[in-house]
Amino acid sequence: MVRCNEIRRQLMDLPMDMLVDILLRLPVESLRHIRRVCKTLLNTIDSLSFIRQHTLLLIAGNNHVVHRVPQLMCLAQTHPPSDGEEITIFATLQSLRYDGGTALTKGEFTYSTSSPSPANYMINFVFYNLFCMDWEDGHCLLINPLLKQVLTLPTDNIRQLTKYGLNCEVYFWYGMGFDDITNTYKIVRVSRFANKENYRDIRGRLVHILVLGTNSWREIPSLPPSGLPRLYAVCAHGDMHWLIRRMTGGVIKGHIISFDFKTEEFHWTPTPPTLQRSNMNSTSHLLTLRGSMAIVETFPLAEGGMKVEIWVMKNYAKKEWAREYSINVDMRPEHELNYGTCGEWEHGIFFNDHYIFCLKSENMTRLFLDLRSDSVNTAICPLENELLVNIKSYTGSLISLKDFGTSGFSSTDEPSS
Repeated sequence: MVRCNEIRRQLMDLPMDMLVDILLRLPVESLRHIRRVCKTLLNTIDSLSFIRQHTLLLIAGNNHVVHRVPQLMCLAQTHPPSDGEEITIFATLQSLRYDGGTALTKGEFTYSTSSPSPANYMINFVFYNLFCMDWEDGHCLLINPLLKQVLTLPTDNIRQLTKYGLNCEVYFWYGMGFDDITNTYKIVRVSRFANKENYRDIRGRLVHILVLGTNSWREIPSLPPSGLPRLYAVCAHGDMHWLIRRMTGGVIKGHIISFDFKTEEFHWTPTPPTLQRSNMNSTSHLLTLRGSMAIVETFPLAEGGMKVEIWVMKNYAKKEWAREYSINVDMRPEHELNYGTCGEWEHGIFFNDHYIFCLKSENMTRLFLDLRSDSVNTAICPLENELLVNIKSYTGSLISLKDFGTSGFSSTDEPSS
């Protein structure tokens, strides 16, 4: 206790700007412990100005200043039998631990919610430790499972506010980023209106912006130049990005659509050279790797296994890519990766080998590639009786939803003095 008081006194004797500079260099978990020492440190670390400075360092990808360790979160859906006509869908966000071998185990963080059928839940994006989960009727939640915080994003009855008529089905896409000019967190929502009888008959699109902490969406004129995918989307470098494949000059090529939260405009982002030429046998995945945007390409090998190439955007301002890994592994996912997803774990990457309804938990294997040794292992998801499971990676941050209005907020680690 005497030693702890001495450390506290030494910290408090430092000039505030020096203290803040030291705190900004510490990893998130250390800051969560330090904020419990005294009220001054709590107020400093929890202040919006400090959190925004910390967020800017995360966005800059400065790993020497802010240490980041990717962790795993699983979205699982359950459809229990119902005696009535209405079936309730239960969705759970469950943190997972991976031991580097074949074991996936449950972590300590969990969040559950439910919705009447026929809606299905989707994770639209992961912004550090914030998960955007929406379902098909347009309702959307921003969840911080680590702090047990939930923010319901405002709805604006967009179906009734449009000129496209009642015979339209509405599809939503969301993304999140940080505007370092106004120091605000923003969410972009793309709404697509399609004919109910033929969803390919697109009637129109609308794009809205929500500044986190406000209660209304604002329409903007910028529209995405192409359709957006739901699976291949990442928040990186403060902006939102979607990976698509489209026909260009008779050849299928990979492209990235990005949304700049400072200018509030969509634009094309260059892709690595391998995506500029057609390869019908390859699959591409967009993710973040060590804080930077990355693309993983996989190619099946004739003798079995697959080749894995990883491209990382080393300089976001100049849009420069570098191929950091080219690995031949002796295993490939049981199912095709055309509809799979890819994420980062502490020492490498993992593949969700398929994103479909599963009937048994033993089918829910995932492929983990260790980039330190080029070794690959399969691991089975520990959740039982779920019909749909998808694993996402996330990194910690100090962002708290309590500053923007939350439900289910809980905090028990306040210092007493």
